[in-house]
Order: sequence, then structure tokens, then C-alpha cells
Amino acid sequence: MATVIYDFETSGLNVYKEDVIEIGAKCIETDKVYNSLVIPMILAKAKQGIPSKITEITGITNDLLKKQGKKTLQAFLEFFNFLQGIYEQYNEIKLVAHNGLSFDDIFLRRMLRYVQGEGHTEFDEMFENIVFIDSLLLCRYIHHNRRGHSMKDMCALYNVTNQSAHRAMGDVNALVEIWSHLVNHFKQLHADCSGTHLKYVLYL
Repeated sequence: MATVIYDFETSGLNVYKEDVIEIGAKCIETDKVYNSLVIPMILAKAKQGIPSKITEITGITNDLLKKQGKKTLQAFLEFFNFLQGIYEQYNEIKLVAHNGLSFDDIFLRRMLRYVQGEGHTEFDEMFENIVFIDSLLLCRYIHHNRRGHSMKDMCALYNVTNQSAHRAMGDVNALVEIWSHLVNHFKQLHADCSGTHLKYVLYL
């Protein structure tokens, strides 16, 4: 089973109303990456674009999105084709995001619904077989005595330097290192470290 670490930067925190503005993903087994800025639909619909607070956090500006961002459908299809290629190579795929259960995974399912609405159903089989893992839950499971389990907390614990915090690939690369430590800890507790068993343990 291939493992893909992924992260989204978004136009806000409301998972049902905001847009993805940057996609970052890396397959651990192949080192293949996908990274793209995405022109959010709010930028096309409203003159104000993304909020200034998001720019302060991420460094992503409206001008940057206009110049370097890809249109929504193009970016989503490219990302899904990236995942599809890995899925076809390994037959199984698990997607790992920090706080994915409450955030990234919801955006991802909205993305799937969007491309389905545009007539693309070729990714349906893959999504039916994806194992979603929230690394935040794994952090809480392994380090249950710790108070904080954020990316910042885990970077400090494992001495991981996030070269570009709050940018998609910066967070992905940091989580790749953190994930390696988490998996090693998990293996000490469980002989089975498959995505299916991880899901069984974490999502009781």
C-alpha cells in the first residue's frame, strides 16, 4: 500500500464554504510530488479575493494566485491524476493529513464532488478504496500523555524543521518526517502497520 502525505492551504477555516488555494502531496514510496496554487472560486466571484489574514498566515496573495494559480478544475484533475497513477501502481493507497478528519479530508471530498459535477467519474473507484488516516489521531494515540499534538508540537518533539510552515509542501515535507517517527512507534505496539489496521485502531 502506498502512502501519500497531503496538505491543503485554504481561503478560510470553514470546510463547507471556503476554497482550496494550494495543494501539496508527496508519495513516500516514490518521492513523487504534486504542488500547485489554485485560483479559488471566491477570487473569480468576488473582488476582495482571499482574506488578508490568510495572506498573513500563508504568504499567499491574491496577485500570486492570479499569476501562478491554476484554474480549479485543472488543478483538481491534475491532483487526482497524480493520485490515480499511484493507485494504479500499488493497487492500494492511504492518504495521510494532519487534522485530516476534520479539515483536509472534507475539502478533498468536496473536490471530488466538484469534478463529478463536471462530468468526471473516472476517480470514483479509487476514492472508494482510499484509506484515510489522520496523523493527529495517531499522535494522540502514541503520545497520549502530551498536551499538544499540533504540527508545531510534533516538529519540536521530533526535531523536525518545517522550512515553510503554512505552505502546502512545507507542511507535507515536515509531516513526512513526523510520519516516519510515528510509524516506528506504532510498530512497537502493533505487528500490523497496514492502513486498514491503523484505521481500525484510530477510528474506533
